[in-house]
Amino acid sequence: MKLKISNLGPIDSMIIDMSKPFILFAGDNGTGKTYAATVLYTLILDLRQYLFFNYFTSRSELPVTKRLKNGVNGSLDADTLYDLFGSFQKKYREKVFSSMNLNIPSNAFKFEIITTKEEWKKELWNKSVSVLSNAIIKKANSFDYQLRYNASDVDYLSVLQTWLIISLFFDGIIGAKMFTAERSGIYTFSKELSVGRLKNPDELLNIRYPRPISDGLADAADVVEQKKKESEYHQFADEIEQMILHGSIAISDDGEIKYHASKDTELGFNESSSAIKTLAPLVFYLRHSAGQFNLLFVDEPELNLHPKNQILLAKIFVKMINAGLRLVISTHSDYIIREINNMIMADGLNKAGDKIFTNMGYDESLCLSQDKFAPYLFEKNSNGKVNVKPLEVDRYGFNMPSIDDAINKQNEVTNTFYEVLKYDHPNA
Repeated sequence: MKLKISNLGPIDSMIIDMSKPFILFAGDNGTGKTYAATVLYTLILDLRQYLFFNYFTSRSELPVTKRLKNGVNGSLDADTLYDLFGSFQKKYREKVFSSMNLNIPSNAFKFEIITTKEEWKKELWNKSVSVLSNAIIKKANSFDYQLRYNASDVDYLSVLQTWLIISLFFDGIIGAKMFTAERSGIYTFSKELSVGRLKNPDELLNIRYPRPISDGLADAADVVEQKKKESEYHQFADEIEQMILHGSIAISDDGEIKYHASKDTELGFNESSSAIKTLAPLVFYLRHSAGQFNLLFVDEPELNLHPKNQILLAKIFVKMINAGLRLVISTHSDYIIREINNMIMADGLNKAGDKIFTNMGYDESLCLSQDKFAPYLFEKNSNGKVNVKPLEVDRYGFNMPSIDDAINKQNEVTNTFYEVLKYDHPNA
């Protein structure tokens, strides 16, 4: 489905296709790219909790079901769910804005899911759900469901409806993680900022940081507990370490991030290079927390990276997409954009049966289907507001005007100066 956001800081209007697993934001500084990512991030995090604890609490609003001895067999009322969802969006708008903790006017802010009732019914019909160890089952190509439960204090039907709406709302995404441009500072100064209080939900909205930063601070304070788990996508953490960092990231028992260039060389986080500081949080997430149903946001992934490493990181991103992860990046890097285009063209060659891309060091894991990718350009209009427009993607990739124009202008100056020096002033 598509999410429409209006009147968010400098942004006049934007429509984001949440079905695309790889989304790219680009545009000039100050055009609202981080605001847009913050809205998506906050919606994903807050939606499930808000729906379950604040909305689906009245049984009078739930579809009629047939209750059995050990559960419920019934059929979802798609029309009722569609109407509930529409009214929910209006009630939730103020809640999501305050949760973002952004210092911008909120009175005109709006968000809405763009879908017709027919589209909604089709998505609901096609969706399959199995949660709580198969206590709740809804099969694809049906509105029917089965609930098997033993505990009377659990409202399984509310759980089912909440799960379905979350799944439809963001095309299956139920969690999110955002790495802001301040990510190295977050992990550098997390202890000094006394973030233990951030774990108290009552205090979360009263802090002075935007939501992604406050969440990042809380995560940085909890790395010891997080490192006990291993993600099914930990291989991408290994790739970043091997290909870009040329060393490994470790967490000590007291929560300190360490960089090991070799068995005998250990550096503390503050002693490490800027590239290590920038990528260490991403490495840690991929190794311990990444999940198929989570959406990862990375603001300016090119920070502190040499061009060759920006290209390598773009390749790892596409491998992540092809492995089932979902990603939003905001970038000013022409190297990342051009490498994405290379991988889109590699996919076209692969589909055509031409394996010439393998001669250039690519394989099928580095082929990006244009159908999985959605780039958006943030640009100011004549009124000073920002419009966000989707860019066309074809088998050759896509063009990013704001970056292409800057590069073309610089090339024009370089070529002009060179020609004049060479032919008009050969002895200068």
